[in-house]
Amino acid sequence: MAEKMDRRKARTKQQLQRALLALLTEKGADTITVTEVAERADVNRGTFYLHYKDVADMLQQMKDEVLQHLSACVEQLDLTEAMLFADKEEPYPPMMRVFEKIAEHSEFLRLMLGPGGDLSFAIRLRELMTKRMYHNLEISAPEKHLIPLDFWAAYQTSANFGVILHWIEGGMALPPEQMAKIMIRAINYGPLVTIGIRQAPKG
Repeated sequence: MAEKMDRRKARTKQQLQRALLALLTEKGADTITVTEVAERADVNRGTFYLHYKDVADMLQQMKDEVLQHLSACVEQLDLTEAMLFADKEEPYPPMMRVFEKIAEHSEFLRLMLGPGGDLSFAIRLRELMTKRMYHNLEISAPEKHLIPLDFWAAYQTSANFGVILHWIEGGMALPPEQMAKIMIRAINYGPLVTIGIRQAPKG
């Protein structure tokens, strides 16, 4: 019985979240009311309040959940391991999982990161990516580097962020497997080698 109730609650939350996403395509978050969300989800206001305090609380919980899901995937990335897959021209499985999770939340991310989106959410996502990049570099980089690590991490994060946003905005035409190969090859070899202007260094 408890499991059945949990499934019912999960379905109701999904209905409410889909309703909010639909409304966000029509108007700004600060103008959306609890009544509108409940009506769009075909539930009563009391049901809404079983899950959220108000629309702002609902949106914040959705942001936190998406970031937690993405963080769990990003934490699995290891640049040293990824380079081995790039050299073999094979997709790096943890990067594939990142793109699969992005695809799962693509509608929400498109709204939060696109025009009229939430700048604070975009900043939190970038910080998450930068933190992981910098952590990887501190572990794997030699003591002497050609540029400061924080500048490299900032550059790479911005590039990755742009690729992700372009993929979402383009309707995710390429599968996560191919996106994982593109991303890791660009990180490993840099943009000029990736698009064929320069050759990858030998040995």
